[in-house]
Order: sequence, then structure tokens, then C-alpha cells
Amino acid sequence: MKYGTGKVGERGEIVIDGKLREELGIGPGWRAFQFVDEGRLKIYFLPPDDGRPLAGIAAEYVTEENQYDDEDWPKVRDAAWAMAVREDF
Repeated sequence: MKYGTGKVGERGEIVIDGKLREELGIGPGWRAFQFVDEGRLKIYFLPPDDGRPLAGIAAEYVTEENQYDDEDWPKVRDAAWAMAVREDF
């Protein structure tokens, strides 16, 4: 396990140790899902959307009931990631 140090700023922002960010490949645009588990803050990082279309990957799962407009997609994606993080962790 690797450790780093950081400070909490006046507005509550936390700076992640540079060596840890580098090892994990975390950079601008990444999403940080945060939650408290047994009194400890846990943070999981997800890379930014790379812009590639995903329709072909999920085509067999798309039905009339779960089709969304392009403007709805960010909300649907974020809700799905949050649900996955809660289920897996």
C-alpha cells in the first residue's frame, strides 16, 4: 500500500499527493466518487469520457423503454456509475 500526504484547503478541497495521482493516472476531467464507509472517506476515480460512441457495445441491451436522447445521456451515465460504485464497494 502506498501513502501520500495532502492538505485540506479553506473551502474543503483536498490536494492528492502528486506521486499517487501519477501512479493512478488521475488527471484533469476525471470523476471522483466519494462516500463514507464505516467512518472513512473512500474515493474512486473514473476517467473522463473519451468521446467514442458506445451504441454498438450495448446494442443488444437497448429496448424501447430504455432509449434516451443525447442530452439525457450524461445524467444516465452518471447515475449508472454511482449505482455501480455503491454495488461494488
